[in-house]
Amino acid sequence: MAKKKNTNRRPSTPEAKKQATVLTIVAIIAALVMILAANPWKTTSGTTRQASSQSQSAETQRDGKDGSGKTKKTAKPSGTLTEQARTMFTGDVESIANEARDLLNAPEDSNVDSLSNLLYRHGRTDLAEATELYDAIGQQQDVETIRTLAREWWPKAMQAAVDARRDDLSSNLDGAARAADRLDDSSLASTQDCSDLRGAYVTAKQLVDGSSTDYDALTRAQQNLTAAMSGCATNLSQSDMEKVFGEPQGSTQGKDE
Repeated sequence: MAKKKNTNRRPSTPEAKKQATVLTIVAIIAALVMILAANPWKTTSGTTRQASSQSQSAETQRDGKDGSGKTKKTAKPSGTLTEQARTMFTGDVESIANEARDLLNAPEDSNVDSLSNLLYRHGRTDLAEATELYDAIGQQQDVETIRTLAREWWPKAMQAAVDARRDDLSSNLDGAARAADRLDDSSLASTQDCSDLRGAYVTAKQLVDGSSTDYDALTRAQQNLTAAMSGCATNLSQSDMEKVFGEPQGSTQGKDE
């Protein structure tokens, strides 16, 4: 006689349930934080940096060298994206390749996508890989041709990235607003990291509503909102977390109203 299959689930411990809920919350509010796509220029680092310093882009060289011996830029170029590009990629071929790579990898070790992963996720593989530029470098074309391609690539990549960052930020506003309102209506607003949520939401909403074209500002807002929501969730008990963020998807205990 065949044995009857036991369909009862093994009960979860409170700590395991909380950990699962935290991970679910983080996944929901940080949907924009994707698994790193294949990126030939990506390097890894074990050091976590402050979010405010991670959003620097065009003026920053990760390895401190530009290939031409020139001093790194310390101020963001002014003007339109096309005008900014004219002041960039001034070194030799190796310098241009390194500069483009560093731009694609920024911000590193962050809670949001790097430029390349952001572009990959929004379907702009050509820009995420700087295909024409790196093809020309691989073909050993002259430096002026490569510089021209780099200066043509940069404005296109940044415009696409601005639209993508703003779209990602916009998609998180409703959930952030609900969580901030619930915090305000409870005694939990002063909980560690939760007190930052309202301000992070307001800043993000202002940028989205104003159709901001400031990539660095949009990136910082996305970093801060993601950090505030995930940090707040981590510092709440399971029951309080569900009060603020709602039931995680797949829960059998109820749904977020």
